[in-house]
This record gives sequence, structure tokens and C-alpha cells, in this order.
Amino acid sequence: MIKFFKIEWLKIRSYRAFWVLFGAFIVMYPLAFYFSASKYMEKRVDGMQEIKAILGTPFVFPKVWHSSAWFGGLFFVMIGMLFILLITNEVQYRTHRQNIIDGWSRFDFLKAKMSVLIFFVLVSTVLMFICGLSVGLIFSPNTDHLTEGIYFIGYFALMATVYLMVAFMVGILIKRTGLSIIIYFAFVCIVDNILWLVLTLKDSQVGYYMLLESVDSLVPNPFKPKLLERRTVSDLSLIAAAGCYILLFAYIITNYFKKSDLKT
Repeated sequence: MIKFFKIEWLKIRSYRAFWVLFGAFIVMYPLAFYFSASKYMEKRVDGMQEIKAILGTPFVFPKVWHSSAWFGGLFFVMIGMLFILLITNEVQYRTHRQNIIDGWSRFDFLKAKMSVLIFFVLVSTVLMFICGLSVGLIFSPNTDHLTEGIYFIGYFALMATVYLMVAFMVGILIKRTGLSIIIYFAFVCIVDNILWLVLTLKDSQVGYYMLLESVDSLVPNPFKPKLLERRTVSDLSLIAAAGCYILLFAYIITNYFKKSDLKT
């Protein structure tokens, strides 16, 4: 897998859009997270004490891990869009055909793209950890509960994987950059949320097993009072559902690409 990533890196290291979107994620997320934490933790802000009494302290240990993962999820859509660009550019510039002409199998091409997916997941997860640890150390009165709740970083890694697998599938199936990004953005930000809202308003737990909601529900909004939480399904069942989705996407992508016409 490493050798495939080295080849992919040669392709993307000079790609301006990669540095713009990836750099924006790397910079904007930590800044937004720290700025939100510093404002929330200010002692002399009118009304903040009442708000804190309701919402608690999401920027100190152990809750900071939850907040770090949730904030990361807000910005991760940029990485999904970037991944679509990297996939659809292969079709636009015919480099996927050239790889196969040069001796790769179609499965080798997919493994190369999976290496990039793993890279994005690993880098973003490490960033979540560093930001959560840094903000927690800055604002926590002590570190007695430092490792409590750190599993939210793992939940973020699972969420990132599902989001990128969706982007992978959209890019492979649609192939056109603009249309793929529109479909991905619309589904992630609009369609999935509307479907979840419709289902949960009917007092159904089925909505939590939806494609993206299965991982979103593992990292719910840390600023939402617990009294408003409607989910009763277990984390373990949501993790299992997310795992099934990942396997399903992998099957669809592999099966489609093996039979697709590389001329289009």
C-alpha cells in the first residue's frame, strides 16, 4: 500500500487544489476550535454562566475529545470534496488508463486511491487528537480525566472513513467533477439531514442507522443538552452499521470499476 501512496503523492504534490483544500482544513479547523473554546471559556461574558450551567464544559477534559471530533466533522466535508477532485481528475486527464497501460491492474488503481483515503483519515485523526489535547491542557483545571472520552477520536476516524468512502463511490460512479461534488455536498449537507429529521420526528430510531447518520450519531453536537437527545440505540450497533456500509461501498466501487469502460 505504501508504494502505491508514493506514486499517488507524485501526482498530487504539485496539484494546487490539493494544497488549497487540504491546507484550509489543516489551518481552519484548529483556529475555529481554539477560538470557540477561548470565547466559551471566557469568564466575563454576559449570560455565559447560565449557558455553561446548561451545556456544561465541552472544552475541558474529558469532554474536549468529543468537542474536538465534532468540530473536525464540520470541516471534513472539504476533504471529501478534495478526494472527489483527485478521483475525477484521473478520468479527465486519462491517467487511470495510463496507469493500467503501464502495468497496473484495475485493482491496483483502486488500492492506490485507498492509500490516499487512509492518508487523509490518519492525518485528520492525528490533528483531532493534537487539537483536543492542546485545548484540553490549556483550559482544564487538571488532567485527572485526560484519557476519559478519548474514544471519540476513534469515532471520528470511523466517521472520516465513511464520508470518504461515499466520496470515493460518487467520484467513481459519476466521474464528472462538478456534478460529483454537487451530489456529494447535497447528500452530506442536505438530503441526509432531511431524511433523518423526518424519521426522528416520527419517534423512530431507524434514522440513526442511515448512511451518514450512523457515524454522525457517534459524535453528536456537544452543545446539545442531554434532555434533547432522542437516540436510544447503542454505539456498538452504530459502529456495526458503519462497518457494513464501508464493506458495501468497497464492493460497489470494486465491482463497478472492474466492469467500467476506461475510455469515459
